[in-house]
This record gives sequence, structure tokens and C-alpha cells, in this order.
Amino acid sequence: MLQTPPFKGANVFMSRKLVPPEIFDALHDALKLNGANVVLCSDPSRTGPDDYHVIASSDHEKFEDLRAKGCQLLGPQCVFSCANEHRSLPKQKFTCCLALDGVNVLASGFEADEKVKIKNLVTSMGGVLHTKTSLDVSFVIAKNVLAAKYKASNYTWAVNTLKKPVLTINWLYQCCNEHRIVPQESFRVLPVSGLTICVTRIPSGLFTVLL
Repeated sequence: MLQTPPFKGANVFMSRKLVPPEIFDALHDALKLNGANVVLCSDPSRTGPDDYHVIASSDHEKFEDLRAKGCQLLGPQCVFSCANEHRSLPKQKFTCCLALDGVNVLASGFEADEKVKIKNLVTSMGGVLHTKTSLDVSFVIAKNVLAAKYKASNYTWAVNTLKKPVLTINWLYQCCNEHRIVPQESFRVLPVSGLTICVTRIPSGLFTVLL
């Protein structure tokens, strides 16, 4: 029995002005071979649930305009990943790739507007942003060691109980840039990271050890 192509029913708009020329043909083939109806132009008026628009990245000059008009946006890497895995195209505002597919992220210590940006970043890679501690959390993103969920029992919960890494937001940016989960070691938030510590009346020998 023949399987239904994963992109069947999807109307994908792809303009040469929005996609790098070196991958245009490969993207076109990936879409067509998986059943998509490919339209070789940009049409921001098409905002239906099965309408998609391919764009190079969130840094493209047309990105914010298309998103503001309600277009479902796809990054090239997302298209390639869905094609390789024979899965349907994601239905959300923007998906750049599937680097965080199935990954749950907890953000701590950020202002409300910062959390909105983090949510957009996490979901654009197929992940889910949590606002409360949960056993399902895969990574904790902390602004600094003063973040509420980093300190005391919550820090112990993340690092010792679940053995989950506590990382800086730069880790998310790097994952997005490379379209994969990158090594975490250089992005870990250390116990005294960002703190100003005043030391007084400490013997010179011990002072050197503390440094």
C-alpha cells in the first residue's frame, strides 16, 4: 500500500528573493518529491492553515513583515529535516529547524519581554518552553546565578536531582545557528558566575587559592 506523501496538501510559497540561490533547487526538489504544491513566488496574502512560506532565516529583511501578516514561515533546514524524516510540515508561526524537537526548556531570571523572545527561539527549533519546574524539563536556561530557579533548592533540583544542565541563553543561539544541539560545557552557568565577591582579611596564600 502506497504511503501518503508527508507534504501532501501543503501549499508552499518559495521566492528566489527569500531563499539562498545555492539551496533553491534542492529545496524545490525536497518539497515536490514529498507531495507539496510549490508556488515559485511570494504571496503574503496566503495565510491559510496549509499555506507555508520558505525564508532563509529570521534575520531576513522580510521576516518580520511576513510574520506580522500571519504567514507560516519555514526555514530551509526545517524543510530538509521533515523531508528526510518523512514527517509533515509543522503548523506554527516559524520553524527554522528541528534541533530541539522533543526538548523541554525552562527559562529562569528573565523579564517578561525576554521570555517572549526565548519562547520564539525555542519553538522555532521545535522545542517547548516551560514556565514552571517540571520533571519533563531537559535544559534550564538561566540569566545568572541570582535567577530564582537557579538558586537554592531549585538549583539542586536541576543539577543534582534530575542532573539537568543549567545554561546561558547563548547556548540556544548557538543551537539555532548550527541547527543542532551543540555541546553544553562552555555555556554552563557556574555557581558564582556574574557575581562580584569582596574578600577581606584573607591570608595572601589562601587568597591566591580563592582566585
